[in-house]
Amino acid sequence: MKRTILIAEDDPHILEGLKKFLLKRDYEVLTAPDGARALKTAQKEDVHLIIADLLMPKLDGIQLLKKVKEIKSHIQVILMTAHGTIEKAVEATKGGAYDFLIKPLDLKRMELIIEKALEKESLLEENIELQNKLKDKFGFKNIIGRSSVMKRVFEIIRQVSPRRSNILIYGESGTGKELVANAIHYSSPRASMPFIKVNCSALGEGVLESELFGHEKGAFTGALGKRLGRFELANGGTILLDEVGTISAHLQTKLLRAIQEREFERVGGEKTIKVDVRLITATNIDLKKAVQDGRFREDLYYRLNVVTVTLPPLRERKEDIPFLVDHFIRKYNKENQTRIKGISSRALKYLLRYPWPGNIRELENCIESAMAFASGDSISPEHLPDYIQGSQVP
Repeated sequence: MKRTILIAEDDPHILEGLKKFLLKRDYEVLTAPDGARALKTAQKEDVHLIIADLLMPKLDGIQLLKKVKEIKSHIQVILMTAHGTIEKAVEATKGGAYDFLIKPLDLKRMELIIEKALEKESLLEENIELQNKLKDKFGFKNIIGRSSVMKRVFEIIRQVSPRRSNILIYGESGTGKELVANAIHYSSPRASMPFIKVNCSALGEGVLESELFGHEKGAFTGALGKRLGRFELANGGTILLDEVGTISAHLQTKLLRAIQEREFERVGGEKTIKVDVRLITATNIDLKKAVQDGRFREDLYYRLNVVTVTLPPLRERKEDIPFLVDHFIRKYNKENQTRIKGISSRALKYLLRYPWPGNIRELENCIESAMAFASGDSISPEHLPDYIQGSQVP
């Protein structure tokens, strides 16, 4: 694909000369005689790079740079300047300009700078595309629910996503705590930064401490080199601590400091590491009762519980089951290239009657299994697992 370069220059001779130079190098070239016209072109066209004079009528190079970065941040801007305005051009690079060229132009240097600027633009554009795909994959649309309790959950998520507040997600196993955490991160200003997940219940105390905070070489037997912890890896982004209620008293103390002071030391290390991390925690344990029983620090509980999101079990939101079933049928049709159109009313009655101790995860497994056995274009009662068929239908 040809790359498109926009030249903004009020001197017609320089403008025409640059245009010919770039066309010979197989670029698509657009031109504008002033900054205002250049801005309109950048808004309408698929532009990858702008080469703009610093001093132009209507809108100068620096003003053009600021406005372009507001609407299309991935576009790179190279400014052209005379010797007398170099100081201003250097200032512009701090404001987001890729580089600046001094008139009269050194064409060899300009060609190299253009190549590098386009490489950077391509990487940024790919990153934006990736972030959009991640938002699409992990955003709100993957949390299915039209019940009043789920509408309240959506409202809380929308309100807290843009903020930095710590969030505690309560819910039984299989209710979708990780889906909610994904939606919060990928709807936040930190969406382009790392999202690191840790299952605290799956690791022993020593291993978990190293996982969270890292370790230095020789900190313990088997520590053959320095390792960065999950908090460091999540710097600038978000960390999810799943099953946070299972961590030991020692780690609760270290976690409290990391949250309060935003700093910690690696295991076996003396250097203090500072991080900027948003914390989301999830649990199916009643932490308030764990505090009363002396199993969880009260001060840590209040640090984690700034905003609470409580996910209801599926048995308390059965009106969402038809929508969830439809979602899973579409999902597994796509994955397995099948053409199941829906579920019979009798089979749906079985699903509505069943108490779902495994919540949404259990329902999803049930639909995937039923679709594997379905011979026609619809799920019937005989396609459901035996334990579902055994439940009474009114």
